[in-house]
This record gives sequence, structure tokens and C-alpha cells, in this order.
Amino acid sequence: MKMRLMVLLLSGALGLGALAQTAPRTPEGVKAYRNMEYVENGHERHKLDLFVPEKAEGPLPLLIWVHGGGWQNGSKEGCPPLREGYTGRGYAVASINYRLSGHATFPAQIEDCKAAIRWLRANAKKYNLDPKRFGVWGSSAGGHLVALIGTSGGVKEFEVGPNLDQSSAVQAVCDYYGPTDFIKFVSTPKYESHATDSSPEAKLLGGAVMQNKDKALKVNPITYVSKDDPPFLIVHGDKDGTVPINQSEALFEALKKNGTQVHFHTIHGAGHGRPGFGAPEITGQVAAFFDKFLKNAGKETYKPEATTSESTTTETVERPAANQAQPKGGNNAQMGNRPTFDQVIARDDKNKDGKLSKEEFRGPPALFQRLDRNGDGFLDKEEHDAAFQRQRPNNSPAPPKREEPSKKPDAAKCTEAKVSGIKDFKLEGQEWTCVADGKPLQGILVKPEGKGPFPALLISHGLGGNARQFALPKAREFAKLGMVCIATDYTHSQPKGDRSDFGASDDNVRRAKACLAILKSMPEVDGKRMAAYGNSMGAFLTIRLAADAADLLKACAITAGGISQVKGYPAPSDEVAGRVKVPMLILHGTKDNTLRPELSEALKQALDAAKVPNERKLFEGVSHNLHVAKVDEVNGLMKGWFEKYGVLGQ
Repeated sequence: MKMRLMVLLLSGALGLGALAQTAPRTPEGVKAYRNMEYVENGHERHKLDLFVPEKAEGPLPLLIWVHGGGWQNGSKEGCPPLREGYTGRGYAVASINYRLSGHATFPAQIEDCKAAIRWLRANAKKYNLDPKRFGVWGSSAGGHLVALIGTSGGVKEFEVGPNLDQSSAVQAVCDYYGPTDFIKFVSTPKYESHATDSSPEAKLLGGAVMQNKDKALKVNPITYVSKDDPPFLIVHGDKDGTVPINQSEALFEALKKNGTQVHFHTIHGAGHGRPGFGAPEITGQVAAFFDKFLKNAGKETYKPEATTSESTTTETVERPAANQAQPKGGNNAQMGNRPTFDQVIARDDKNKDGKLSKEEFRGPPALFQRLDRNGDGFLDKEEHDAAFQRQRPNNSPAPPKREEPSKKPDAAKCTEAKVSGIKDFKLEGQEWTCVADGKPLQGILVKPEGKGPFPALLISHGLGGNARQFALPKAREFAKLGMVCIATDYTHSQPKGDRSDFGASDDNVRRAKACLAILKSMPEVDGKRMAAYGNSMGAFLTIRLAADAADLLKACAITAGGISQVKGYPAPSDEVAGRVKVPMLILHGTKDNTLRPELSEALKQALDAAKVPNERKLFEGVSHNLHVAKVDEVNGLMKGWFEKYGVLGQ
């Protein structure tokens, strides 16, 4: 039993590290076409969403998002290009579903991705798309699939289904930390768990990687590298505990040897996803990459050159034009692929006033807001250099220090508070930092409009997730119901080390209690109406919190979690469940192979024995990502539960 549970946890790591999110709101002025079948009368997963700016002129470049989830979870509902404002910058955006490994083994996944691309090309005229300017972007398992899309443009065996008269090739690929060489992956020290027959890779292939080497070669993007491959941007964290960075290094070397235009960026200290990937230098780099090869197709916006950054975090190799010699250096040789402020001004400053307005800025609106530090609606040299000072050459002077205004910052932008056990609490926008019990802590906080006092909700992420990626979209939804929502990063955000330190561990309980203390101290919060929600390992934590901090909570809800008697396992035991005094809603999918429904059944039995109000609902045929697959129903049930036990509705 212990071994089976541990394998299930390990096998879920790649899936839960993906950027799975709830469906983003359609921006104003954008037409949404949802759940369109790209294979008529095909599988239920043969659907895509398409978002097209309504007033755009001419055929638009298309940016296609391919979700992650270990090939066994995830959905098209999480679409970062839409969230980051690409439709406001002259792009159409598509997000596709494909058959998961529980539906069919490889090559079903790449066949579906290619079928979706062919369908989009076949319907390009109808939806105002430019079939010659398609780009793909994906993370984790999605990173693997977009890399494979990029390198297998001419591989006929993957072309299956309708619209075979159309090409599935793309013109640009952005790969976030995707596997590229499975044999090398599972042989890497500390990643051997991926060599088991229960790993996500084994489920994709239909058997353990080392027992299916021929299949592994077929699934590897590096197998198909050829001279006609499109430009690539590859981004990976050097602390990724789920996919080793040697996967991106291997693809980079293969593309570089091939002569492909490729930019490989390493984020020092970053794990499998955020934090790190939302930094301005990364989002700006992605925007510049797609602008270069999709919006300005056929027009070189940067000179082709081989460069490295100051800290060796960036390496770029680009194919020189046939009539152009390879440059030997220059300013960009020091600054990597990012242009200097002077170059940006020369390119984009249309009114020649020496700064960039919102209208002139090429990046996503969210990036502009982060760079515009003084909020005046313009970007100047100080702001640009301050944002990217990590890339400054050794012999360059530091940018001048901005003089702080004498008056205090706007309370809406920055809040300071003193809480027992909490020091240096600061809230800027929706992100907070503090020192809790002598240790740094960070997270997100979303408040509804008005003064309150409002009920409050602590949201806890699962394995490989974090406060921003998992909790922020959920917090925004519950803020609409009038709840102040808070979340922090737990020890299982970047999973490595002893798993008994994850989930319901002492340190995670400490972090969760700090969040509750912060909420209770806020004048906008009604400290007598606080609740907690957790998913997967966050559910483990929520159960223990309902036992150890019952005086602070009025109701709890969990998805995909429960209890276990296995020693050293990050789930709480039935002894902990016996101490729970808080009414608990328990939601679970019947096809959850990561954390079996038996765990939540054991929790219900313990709560029933302790006479704690609870309700358990099973979702037939739903796997581990219940919170995404049934997001509206899950949110509705939680709302009803919180109303029933006095958190909402007073």
C-alpha cells in the first residue's frame, strides 16, 4: 500500500506542475469561439477555443496554446496567451485539447495537435487568420508537444484525420521546460522515478521508458530535428525538480547544430513553472520572440548573431541571412537577445519623445504595468534598465537610483501591517510578502470592491503548484462572491527532498496559520467568517488545518484529497481527522489515479465517527484535475457549502 501511494504521488508531479487554470475571461472587443470540433464527430477531447479581435485589420497571426499536465491531465481552459493580452496586441489566440494518455497512448497526442493546426488553417479565411503565421507555445508536457510540432513538420506518420490537404507546420515555437529526450530524462540522477511503469512518461508510451526505447525515440522531439525547423525559444529553470534542464539543453544543442534560429534562456533558481516565468524579462522576451517571427514575418527586427548574457543565463544562436556576414559583437553581445533601451526607442518611439507610451509598447499590457513603476503611463530609460539590470554587462554602470516621493504610497497599491508572529507585511497590488516566525513568506491576496468586513478564504495549492498559478484565478472568482482570498507557496511548490515535509507537514501548517493571522488582522475581513479550501496536497493541509486551527475556521472544502495511515506519507492520518471540528465538503473524481477516492472515503468515515458535519460528492469519470474539469460545479458546491455554514450570506 505504501509503495503504491508513493508511486501515485510521484506520477502526478509532472501533471500538477503544469500551468492548469480556470477558463480566462474573454477580453472586451474579442470574439470567443468555444468548444469547436476540429475532428467532426471525433473524441470528446477533439475541441479547441479560438479568440479573435473583432476590429482587427487583415489576416491575423495566430498563437496556439498547448496545455501541460503530464499528458494525463489538464485542459484548454488555462490559456496564458489570452490572459497576458495577446489579443490586444494584434494576435488571434487558440487553445486546444488533445486526447490524454488515459484515452490513448502516443502518437494520439501529436496527431491531435496536428489535426487542430490543420483545421485552423482550413478555416483561416473564415476567422481572419493568416495561415502563413502560426506559432505554438506550451509548458511541461505541452512544451514537449510544441517542440515535437516544431521539429516534425514534415513527418507524414503523424498526419492522421481530416484536412490532410493542409500543413501542420508552424512558424515559431516557444517551449517552456518540455521533455525532449525520454531515455536521457529517466536516466538522469534524481529523476529515476520517471523510469517506473507508473510514471507519466510510461503512461504516454504504454510502458516503462527503458523497456520501450523504440517508442521513446519516436516521442522525442530531437529525433526529428531538420533544416526546415522553425525558430525556437526555449526557457527552463535550473532548479526544475520535475523535468531536468538537460532536456532543454539537448534540444538547444540539436537545433544549434542544425543551424536553426534558437534562443535558450535559463532562469537561475526557478523550478517547474512559476515563480520566475512571470518575471518581466521573461514575458517580454516571449512577446518579442513572437513579434519577430509572427507579426514581422520575413522582416528581421534584430541582427542575427551568437550571444550570451552576463550571467550565462541566455544563449542565442541564429542563422545568418544568406547575404549577410556574421556580426562579431556589439552591445547585444553583452545584453543577450534583449535590445537596449536606445534600440527599443529607435524602433518603437513613433513620436520621438524619448519614451514609450502604452500605445507604442509592443509587449502585453500586464508587462507594461509592471515596468511602468511610477504609473505615469510611459516607460523611460530608468524604468527599462531597472527592470533588466540582471542582464547589465559587468562594465556598465548601475542605473541611477530613482528618488522616492516624499509622500506615502497609495494605500491601494501598498499596505503595511503588524500581526502577531508576522513582521514586515507588505501588500503591493495582489502580491504580498512578510516574515513569519523569522522566515520569509509570500503569496497573493485578492479583495472584493468595498470596505467590508468580508468573509475570507484561504486557498491551498497541490504538488508543483503555487499561489499565483493555482490560487489566483480561483481567488478572483470567489472575490466576486464578496470574499477576501489569500494564498501562499508551500513546501511542495517545488517538490524535492523528503515527501513527509509536503502536504500536511508542520511547516506548511505554520505557513497556512500565518495566512489566517494576516486575514484576521485586516479591517476588511470578518474574522468570524473564515474558510479554507485545498486541492490534492493542499487538501491534506486543509484537513490538518481544520484540526489544528478549528477556532479560526467556520467551514472547509477539499478536492482530490483524503487521509492515509502510511507513515511518512504527506496525508494526515485518521487520528488527525478525528480532531477535526470544522464542517467539511469533500469532492473527488472516480477516475483519480493520483490520489484514489478511497482516501476521501476514509476521511468521511473518520468525520462521521467524530460527528463532524460533512458531505462527500463523487464525480463520475473525472480524474485528478477535478478542480479544472468541473470548475463551475465545484465552485457552485463550495459556494453553497459556505452559505450553509454561515461563511457567506450574512
